[in-house]
Amino acid sequence: MSQLTPESAIKREDSPCDDVLIKVQDLKVHFPVSSGLRFWDKSELVKAVDGVSLTVQRGETLGLVGESGCGKTTLGRTLLRLLEATEGNVYFDGLNITQANRNELREFRRKAQIIFQDPYASLNPRMRVGDIVGEGLKIHGLASGQKQREIVMEILNRVGLREDHFDRYPHEFSGGQRQRIGVARALIFQPRLIICDEPVSALDVSIQAQILNLLEELQGDFS
Repeated sequence: MSQLTPESAIKREDSPCDDVLIKVQDLKVHFPVSSGLRFWDKSELVKAVDGVSLTVQRGETLGLVGESGCGKTTLGRTLLRLLEATEGNVYFDGLNITQANRNELREFRRKAQIIFQDPYASLNPRMRVGDIVGEGLKIHGLASGQKQREIVMEILNRVGLREDHFDRYPHEFSGGQRQRIGVARALIFQPRLIICDEPVSALDVSIQAQILNLLEELQGDFS
């Protein structure tokens, strides 16, 4: 029987339901603001996220609705700890992400990915598609060379791209195709959680349905 050390006991929480994938408790993200020529004043804050609590079950899709600037993107990035929380806790499979160390975060990032809102700004224009999608495999030491190429080819096919797209650059693709590249990059680890930051808002209406249908289909395949 495994035992928890005092440190890990702080970082973990026994979930009351095994189907809960991610649990957020009273999450707050505040940013200090400056006034005129003064230095940053911590007494003046922008409360981008202020007391959000939610749970997401395994295989569930949860949508957040709100006007522009209400904190949806900030919340999504904080769940992945791309931004640091001011207060509150985020549990993923019982692990408190807000207190996780470097090794725990490295493992977590293989299980949780993000699809960014802007398919133009989120892809490195100097990298080929195959390198963009497969970069995570190389960073985590999971595959390289021909094996990496084979895995990337398979993912590209799953999102509706062709094998000859592997060696092309992002500027050679349409907005919808670029977002498919972003989806492929997010899927390379077959993650258990994907944060979608308005993944179709920058696309034409005719393309939005294609991307949404693709995400729904892939959710069924990877669940």
